[in-house]
Amino acid sequence: MATLPPIVDAHHHFYDPPANQFQSFLRSLGVPRWMPPQYTAAAAGVDLAASVHVEAMPDDGAAEAAWVEQLAAAGECRVKAIVGNCKLPRLSAAQELEALVAAAPSLLRGVRFILCHDGPFDGGQNATHVASTAPGHGNVDYLRDPHAAPMFERGFRLLALHNLSFDLQCCPAQLPAAAELFRRHAAVPVAINHLGKLRHLAADGGEADAAKLAEWRRGMGMMAELRHVNVKISMLGYVVPGWTESAEKEDLLRQLVLETIQLFGAERCMFASNWHGSGAHGTISISDGGPPCDMTILELYQRYHSWVHHLSSYEQERLFSGTAKQFYRIDE
Repeated sequence: MATLPPIVDAHHHFYDPPANQFQSFLRSLGVPRWMPPQYTAAAAGVDLAASVHVEAMPDDGAAEAAWVEQLAAAGECRVKAIVGNCKLPRLSAAQELEALVAAAPSLLRGVRFILCHDGPFDGGQNATHVASTAPGHGNVDYLRDPHAAPMFERGFRLLALHNLSFDLQCCPAQLPAAAELFRRHAAVPVAINHLGKLRHLAADGGEADAAKLAEWRRGMGMMAELRHVNVKISMLGYVVPGWTESAEKEDLLRQLVLETIQLFGAERCMFASNWHGSGAHGTISISDGGPPCDMTILELYQRYHSWVHHLSSYEQERLFSGTAKQFYRIDE
């Protein structure tokens, strides 16, 4: 097996719902404790240069960001950048952003507010994220609803005032609307989460897969035209469930990853683990609660490497660390 380069994990989470008052929503979902020692153990064998902590649906974004910055300051983890939570559609978004910036002055680099909406949340049967049911979210489509979208854009434009980026997590059907929003606000760098969240491809060459891929390609094509938009390659078991157990499924996933890199360029793509709350093996991390994908972080990155080993050393460096370092201003 080829030696992996140093890695910046561009997307992972910590949480301690039993102990943290600001994680009562996670506690209500039965989310287990997942802390730096567990993550470090799961990443055994990986040359981890740095990592990016992404918000995990906290009740209070400032409290979560302060907590993560304290973990990093104590040397408990390799977190070098924080993507915090702010309820951008709220009238109080300006005040919430100021509190967030003050809470993590050293490491805060961006904001995520989960936007996945495909109708009312139905327990995972559609693409609407459980975050839509969290207090303060609103359970509406903030990208396409004519009444809700202006509320979100009002808060989104504030990110530029604080030199903050935005992590986009939405459904493929929402990508065109998101692209139009980002076109109006080019001063806010964007990272598309999880390969644009293609959902549950069967890899059978059928009509359902073809329709999903056409929708995704349209949206990702619009995004690729915007030079300030980047992509995280992660949570691949959500895209193709069971890909680690089937050569045909892995081949489809490999093709989609390479297609994305070709579309955006390696300088705008970054590999990530999305590791959280699933022990050494990534059932939740890779699949978002779907069918298990039994592998470690090291094995995931080895798989990434096997897909891109033919690319130049520069392109590989960008995918494994360089793009994340630049986008999240790590080591500034």
